[in-house]
Amino acid sequence: MRASSIGAFQTFKMSVGPSSSHTHGPILIGNMFRRLIQEEGVKDFDRLKIHLYWSLARTGKGHLTDNAIIAGLMGLDPVTDDLEKINTALARTTTSGMLSLGVKEIAFNPVKDFVWSPFKRLPGHENGMNLSLLDADGAVVFQRNYYSVGGGMVQEEGHGDREDTETEPFPYRKASEWLAYASKHGLPLSDIVKQNTAALEGQTVDEVVGRMHRFWDVMKRCVERGLKPTETVLPGVLQVKRRAPQLLEAAVRPKRRGIFASNDICRYATAFAYAVSEENAASGRVVTAPTNGGAGVLPGVLYAGQYLDDFSDDEIVEVLFTAAGIGGLIQANASISGSEVGCQGEVGAACSMAAGAVCQLFGGDIRDTEYAAEIAMEHSLGLECTPMKGYVQIPCIERNGIFAQKALAAAQHAITLKDHRISLDLVIEKMYENGKYMHADFKETSRKGFGPIVPDLHFEV
Repeated sequence: MRASSIGAFQTFKMSVGPSSSHTHGPILIGNMFRRLIQEEGVKDFDRLKIHLYWSLARTGKGHLTDNAIIAGLMGLDPVTDDLEKINTALARTTTSGMLSLGVKEIAFNPVKDFVWSPFKRLPGHENGMNLSLLDADGAVVFQRNYYSVGGGMVQEEGHGDREDTETEPFPYRKASEWLAYASKHGLPLSDIVKQNTAALEGQTVDEVVGRMHRFWDVMKRCVERGLKPTETVLPGVLQVKRRAPQLLEAAVRPKRRGIFASNDICRYATAFAYAVSEENAASGRVVTAPTNGGAGVLPGVLYAGQYLDDFSDDEIVEVLFTAAGIGGLIQANASISGSEVGCQGEVGAACSMAAGAVCQLFGGDIRDTEYAAEIAMEHSLGLECTPMKGYVQIPCIERNGIFAQKALAAAQHAITLKDHRISLDLVIEKMYENGKYMHADFKETSRKGFGPIVPDLHFEV
């Protein structure tokens, strides 16, 4: 796949927390299966079996995967439908004991009709599931395998990536080619992505810019909700406190000098990244950037730039296209799936996107922007994905805050030093290689690292 064929709105999607691969994707899969049986006219069945494999089985409970699939099978949409309806789908089905699949309503018992297989995986991806319709005797009458491949993207087995048809005006696979176009035509990197996205979407450049304004608005609203939450503790057994308001208060009113100076953009970016990540952990509305697990980094950094330096929405939207271009490079040449390459493909990718975007925002040229993205990814290599008990909370929320600071540092470094020896293309290649060699226990399976444990320090609720 060419990186240029991944439009900005494949990288950025309106989503519901806590996970793009384990929540958003399964909702889409449930919808796909519901539509398929309607189109095929399948009605001669009495039972549904949902079989989850490998990472979906290992961390699905904490990621609310079971609820997500049921929401999708009910026909609920992760973008347009009410969050309360989505987030209570499993509870309502459990209470009623019934599930409507559109063509008919059947009895459904989550204890019996979900099958969790943490030691088995389907051949296509680490995030695989099988949906089967059974008759009264338990025989399979219709079934499909699906994969949630990262960032809210899903595939039915046997239906892989779409064929490249080169509809973009600036086709490229590598960052070097992207930069060459920008240099040759005297365009910012963001403009290349805008024009390609417009061609892919069948829209004008003005239309895709308008859409990106709406995405930026959702990002901003998410930050603002996270700074004024109605609940102080996140859902789940870990009992994690929301800390974004505390971090913002500390940034606004530093108590001492030195590293706690006033108007420190890193401190603001951390607070704003926490705000988004805490909203995500509470199953709120976020934008994949490029995933839910890393969704706090980019808006955290850009919101901080706007908050302190008065950048306009137009200026922010411009560099969001650059961020999308970097995300497209990573998707095309590596992966953004934590279960495939670890958190280097989620928060690492988010950090790289944010570094490039903020570098351009603060005046970096195209070479600086590529360098900033490279630094951020280079120093995310080997990052494991071990969410504690499967919740996108520890270490995920804090990691978004820390990597927002890293993105800013990468941009500062690039703008200052200019020359570099390692390309973004090479570091993306190495990221994918590292991810493939990383032990499976450290890739969103909760078997090692923080995954299987609970905090050793506690607080009073």
